[in-house]
Amino acid sequence: MAQNNNCRKRPNILITETLGTRKTTMAASLAVVTELRHNNVGDFANEENLTNDWDDTFNCYYINEDLLMRMSTPARKRLMRDFKRLQQDPPAGISGAPYDNNIMLWNAVIFGPDDTPWDGGTFKLTLQFSEDYPNKPPTVQFVSRMFHPNIYADGSICLDILQNQWSPIYDVAAILTSIQSLLCDPNPNSPANSEAARMFSENKREYNRKVREIVEQSWTAD
Repeated sequence: MAQNNNCRKRPNILITETLGTRKTTMAASLAVVTELRHNNVGDFANEENLTNDWDDTFNCYYINEDLLMRMSTPARKRLMRDFKRLQQDPPAGISGAPYDNNIMLWNAVIFGPDDTPWDGGTFKLTLQFSEDYPNKPPTVQFVSRMFHPNIYADGSICLDILQNQWSPIYDVAAILTSIQSLLCDPNPNSPANSEAARMFSENKREYNRKVREIVEQSWTAD
């Protein structure tokens, strides 16, 4: 299909034909399109909706973002904005994107802060959103094995902004940066892991040794 240079001046989104792609910009876009299909919105891939712009490099069409946003739900619109903000201005040491073709489920990675026992660690998380987002927080859980006073054995996180201190002003970037800060600034008075809380308070040297073990395990974890 011939390119239309005028299309590139409009706010467009990459829509891939390949479901298995791991291009993050494509994954987010595909998630929206998949939701449109599930919601019986109709055939989005027609002459009206396509920008008539085929990209051979990425094997995708450009589809007008404004159209997708109008056809989506409030939660999905907000998640698309969160994703765009995270891509355009990512905070140091975090990354995140929708998983495959589901914009309501995200994979994220938090890198251990420099010059701390967590330095060098690569810790994976999932964020599960509901249609109540951003009025209600997502369910956030570490996939990587952790040893921390405020992280449960199943990876769930005891953090005020994910519970009673949640506010709709928080976006995905704010959630991930708060969790990254929690790594180095735990609250042993509200323990999710009693052993880690006790060790942090009574034997910091041994606690840091355990954290270093977790960091090394994160290098080889799937």
